Amino acid sequence: MKTARYDIQHLTMRVVDEERTRVFYEKVLGLVDVSSDENHIDYAFREGEAPFLTMLLNGKAQTVAQTGLYHVALLFPNAAELASLLHRLLTLQIPVGAGDHTVSEALYINDFEGNGLELYHDRDAAGWQWTDGQVKMGTDEVDADALLAKKTHEWSGFPVGMKIGHLHFMGNDLDVADHFFLDFLQMDLVTDMRPGASFYSNNHYHHHHAVNLWQSRHSDRRHLDEAGLVGWQVIVDEKYFALLTQRAEQMPGLIENSHAQIAIVDPMGSTLTINHE
Repeated sequence: MKTARYDIQHLTMRVVDEERTRVFYEKVLGLVDVSSDENHIDYAFREGEAPFLTMLLNGKAQTVAQTGLYHVALLFPNAAELASLLHRLLTLQIPVGAGDHTVSEALYINDFEGNGLELYHDRDAAGWQWTDGQVKMGTDEVDADALLAKKTHEWSGFPVGMKIGHLHFMGNDLDVADHFFLDFLQMDLVTDMRPGASFYSNNHYHHHHAVNLWQSRHSDRRHLDEAGLVGWQVIVDEKYFALLTQRAEQMPGLIENSHAQIAIVDPMGSTLTINHE
């Protein structure tokens, strides 16, 4: 699918410790609690924006290794904003990993329960290198000094224009993952790293999703009452949605297939909800 709307809008996670969750997402990162009670917290990037992340509280700790979220990747509008957050993380002595992926420049952190976050900005798509439908993505060191030199202000919260850029999953079967993302969602395979991972996208993006088996090849499927990913939501255009409603009937794990939305269990055990514009 090269011209379909495909926006990852929302993620739902189950967490164990509310206090540590609030410290990390509110005090360290600066997300805004737009709605909460004893069972959940809804987070937005900024005041007045719709929530993009829901934390379900009072979850159980994971008992065994499971499939699920490898990281959620938050896309920054430019390098200067990313640099401001990097400076804050280093000041707070939060452990930060980094990778220059040619198409993007990324930072990697974990919250206090071990959930992965990628914080990144894209380089100009005109410079991305494509060969036979595959995009060149490396993993080189980030020049942290050069990135920090682009900082124009102190971190005071997320800027306008933030969004979920991609979701990267831990799976246990790439054939099943390929069937879901390529045959059902009709995405393109943009980086083939078999036997370890597959990367998928729409609209000639470097990737909207990836599934890897690096640490999870023999893992259990998600235990949804335990900490981790519960569900994710996307919005698509009407033409794409009509195609997906037809293909959904052939897929295992289908929960709902209506004119309003499609809900289906993904290969990792969480629920994908698809809405249309």
